[in-house]
Amino acid sequence: MIRYVKYFEDLEVGLAFDFPNEHLVTKEEIIRFASEWDPQPFHTDEQAAKNSMFGGLVASSVHLFAIAVRLANMDTEKRAAVSALGFDNVKVLHPTRPGDRLRYQSRCVGKRESKSRPELGIIQAQGQLVNQDGTIVFSLTSAALFAKRPQ
Repeated sequence: MIRYVKYFEDLEVGLAFDFPNEHLVTKEEIIRFASEWDPQPFHTDEQAAKNSMFGGLVASSVHLFAIAVRLANMDTEKRAAVSALGFDNVKVLHPTRPGDRLRYQSRCVGKRESKSRPELGIIQAQGQLVNQDGTIVFSLTSAALFAKRPQ
């Protein structure tokens, strides 16, 4: 059930969101995802991963990006996002392993009206995945088009 929609006008620089859902990362998911999208041995082969610098299976950066997008978009507080414009400063800060539980947090770091589309605005946000220990494992900065409140 959708509680309400956050439009461009509702988002202010400094406003933070701690999204309520979490994602449990499993061994099977790491292997399945990486087998299709990032087939590095430390993502797909337990023995090779054990002998790698990671000492075991770890989720790929592409996998973490997908988890972040999913967690940011499954909340009941919908945002009037129209389209992503891009992502910068994408960083893997700590290995994510089977059994880790991830949550997504974001904070509005920039806001401006669209010069070419007056019915839209541009929101910049700093997002991060945090594991069960409070460790930031992945971060990014995003820019997205948001609809303005209907008149």
